[in-house]
Amino acid sequence: MFGSRLVRAAALAVAFSLAVSGCAAEPDPEDVDARASSIDVLPTEDVGKVLVDGEGAVLYVFAPDLAEAVSCTFTCATNWPPFVASENVTPDAGDGVDQALLGSVENPSGGEVITYNGWPLYRYAADKEPGDHTGQDRYLNGGDWFVMAPSGKPRTS
Repeated sequence: MFGSRLVRAAALAVAFSLAVSGCAAEPDPEDVDARASSIDVLPTEDVGKVLVDGEGAVLYVFAPDLAEAVSCTFTCATNWPPFVASENVTPDAGDGVDQALLGSVENPSGGEVITYNGWPLYRYAADKEPGDHTGQDRYLNGGDWFVMAPSGKPRTS
C-alpha cells in the first residue's frame, strides 16, 4: 500500500515538473529567418543525402509525428528545436529538394513548423557543426528520430 502511494506521488511530481518546465520560449526572429531561408541537400558518407537548413544544420523527423502534426513540444523542443517558418514565407528549395513537398503545420507552442512531405522538421541541439547528424536513429524524448532524405522519406537505417 505504501509503495503504491509512493509511485503515485512520484508520478504526480514528474507530471508537475513537466508541466512547469513545459513553457517554451519564443524563437529569436533573426535565427528563424537565417535558418528558414532555404532547405538544401547535403551528401553524407554514412546515411546518404539528407536535408539541411539554410545554415547547414541537418533536419530530422520524429516518428511519433506520423507525418501529421508536431508532437515534440515544450521540454522535447529544447533538445529538438522545430524548424520554424518565418511568417508567411516558405523556404527556397535548393538543388535536389522538391518544392512541392515543402509546407508547414501549426506548432502547438505557437507559429508554424516547416514540413517536408507532411513531416514536421526539427534540428538537434547536440549537433554543433553544419552536417553533424548525431541524432540519427536515436530513441529520445519518447520516440525515434531520423534524418530526412530528399525523397521525402525518413532515413530509418
